[in-house]
Amino acid sequence: MRSLIVFSSEFPKEGELFKALKALDDLGLAWESVHIISDFREVEGLAKAFLGKPIFVFGSRTPQSLLEKEGWLKLAEQEESLILMKRDSPLFFIREVDALSSLVPKLNLAGLDAKTYGKTIYLFPCSQGVRETIWETLFPNPEIFTTKCHALIHLVFQGEKDESQGFFQSLMERVKDALKEKVELFYLGPKFLWQEVGEELLKRRIKVGVAESLTGGLISHLLTETPGASNYFYQGLVTYRTESKSHILGIGKIIEEKGVISGEVALEMARKARELARAEIGIGITGLAGPGGGSVEIPVGTVFLGVVGGGKEILRRLAMEGDRQEIRLQSACWALLLLKMVLEKL
Repeated sequence: MRSLIVFSSEFPKEGELFKALKALDDLGLAWESVHIISDFREVEGLAKAFLGKPIFVFGSRTPQSLLEKEGWLKLAEQEESLILMKRDSPLFFIREVDALSSLVPKLNLAGLDAKTYGKTIYLFPCSQGVRETIWETLFPNPEIFTTKCHALIHLVFQGEKDESQGFFQSLMERVKDALKEKVELFYLGPKFLWQEVGEELLKRRIKVGVAESLTGGLISHLLTETPGASNYFYQGLVTYRTESKSHILGIGKIIEEKGVISGEVALEMARKARELARAEIGIGITGLAGPGGGSVEIPVGTVFLGVVGGGKEILRRLAMEGDRQEIRLQSACWALLLLKMVLEKL
């Protein structure tokens, strides 16, 4: 099970955030996201939103607002750490990063596993000062992103657009420069990528059709996360097997000629998805998520993604690394990123 990492806004000092992430990795603990909060009461909301996931909270003060709330059970307490539990959501409150190692014997209380998971980071700074601290402490250490295209980075900031816009732009340039040899996909905005794309489609009433293979409906799932999605999402087809691509999409001939995992098939899937949904934009994706079935020509992680619309056809061949879940998630987010690019030109 992957965990969340939460920093109170007064806590991050120079090097502390990277030190905490490195310590968790060294202990073999899986983590998926980083949140920066200004009030411990926000942890209650995270516990509800990520029900059942372990949460590591770093802060120099005792979370009195949590202790006073009903339902939090104190499992253990030391001078430098505190463990709470509520509705199967374990909360590890850490006053000193070095105290992480002393928690290891107690982790079984929360049923934590020790499988390291690829890094997908969501940053929620609460002020520009904290944002700058995150930049200074995390990104001078890009070695935490171990493999090119292994990490999909969402830098998501909450705050007023006018106050944040200049900072976003300067940060993006620095992030690109610092991580361009490690990470290939960036999205920087006030919301999650799928939220921004969904809201743009809803506002403009642009219809989308999808034909998926290796992602198994994940693109359709993300596109329908926005309330009112029926106004723009007309149809999603999961043509997982080769036979279904032939029978449902009618692209058997091109599959025979080019192979089921090919750019030509991805583009034809996108064209058929648009045609069958009577939509303005079509998305098609085919590839190999693994863990088996790869070859020299088509290794595991090979993904072909096509997006057609607005008189344009975009085709990308992606070389993903990571486990099956990571490859599928990255592929779906790449699809949304290319969809966003098409929307910007319509």
